[in-house]
Amino acid sequence: MTYLRIQELAEKEGLNITTLSRRAKVSYPAMHKIWHGDVKQLNIQTLDKIAWALGVKVSDLFGGEPEEPSGNDVPLRLAA
Repeated sequence: MTYLRIQELAEKEGLNITTLSRRAKVSYPAMHKIWHGDVKQLNIQTLDKIAWALGVKVSDLFGGEPEEPSGNDVPLRLAA
């Protein structure tokens, strides 16, 4: 299963939800859901905005099955 690494990458850059939300121009409520794993699918435009705000490629936002899943890992299906 594929997981998003957004929280991990943001924290590595010293960013919190609010700062990332503003940089990515994604609403705080939407970013909060993404950050806390309350989403099942995201559109590519949102992923592109988040990747841009983090200074990474969209592909860098994804990771494989974590050994010990945290409550913030998000299994994800991409919306068409």
